[in-house]
Amino acid sequence: MASWTGWIAFALLVCAGLVPALVRLRTGKRAKLEAPPVTWHVTVGLAAAGAGLLHPMTALFALGSPEAIGGGPIAIALGGVAFVLLLAHAGIGFKLRDPALKRRADARRRHLATAISIAVVVSAHAVACLWGAR
Repeated sequence: MASWTGWIAFALLVCAGLVPALVRLRTGKRAKLEAPPVTWHVTVGLAAAGAGLLHPMTALFALGSPEAIGGGPIAIALGGVAFVLLLAHAGIGFKLRDPALKRRADARRRHLATAISIAVVVSAHAVACLWGAR
């Protein structure tokens, strides 16, 4: 079950990240705050955060599995870092929903930086777990 929830969370993260990227590629600019793509990004992102919360809960039941044992503390640590980054990313995203936000460009850069960091750390976590299964 833990593997499934992890891959579901990963798929939702990818989908959430693709929404603003595809809007930018299609239109050449960012979507307005009230635009439907922003709502989709937030909705799918919240689903990803929910799946990211569910994943470690289901992983508790799989602590004896080869992935958990083989991945060891490195995989668990990377998963913990990814979860903290996910929380920070969501917090920055919620700030960006405020139309009166000062220094919006800085917040957008932090939002992107945490998204890239999440992608890197989640990938490392998955690799550590998959190598642990061997």
